[in-house]
Amino acid sequence: MVFLEPISLYRGLKQDVPVEPYRIPFGRARVLREGTDVTVVSWGPPARQALKASETLANEGVSAEVVDLRTLYPWDRETVLDSVERTGRLVVAHEAQTTSGFGAEVLAAVSEHGLYSLEAPPVRVAHMDVFWGPTQLERYSMVTADRIASGVRRALAG
Repeated sequence: MVFLEPISLYRGLKQDVPVEPYRIPFGRARVLREGTDVTVVSWGPPARQALKASETLANEGVSAEVVDLRTLYPWDRETVLDSVERTGRLVVAHEAQTTSGFGAEVLAAVSEHGLYSLEAPPVRVAHMDVFWGPTQLERYSMVTADRIASGVRRALAG
């Protein structure tokens, strides 16, 4: 098992945790918001940012479906492919750097198994390919709702 600690969780996330034991089904994504214009796939902290972006985009008349993978191995390829088939567009948002991040795996799977569903090239929104710098520089390189919304606009522009 690998445990990843998202940097952005150290400052900011506060939510209620269920008192009773619960399980998150491995390999099953969760659709956080249904949409018809574009699929936004994410996991971890960027999934919250994707949800925020979808709210901003809704005010612009864009219906974004937000899919939270929740687990990366195994990951729910079927839910992603079904969503892309419905929307025709894909944006993947992840906290890792753009190069060699898991988003490339999602894009490869969609290219191999759902290429003809795409109406436009897919878009990745990820940490910039730079060193994880001082805290003051994080806001320029991290994945934010604004950067995800910009990625969705690029996907819609085709």
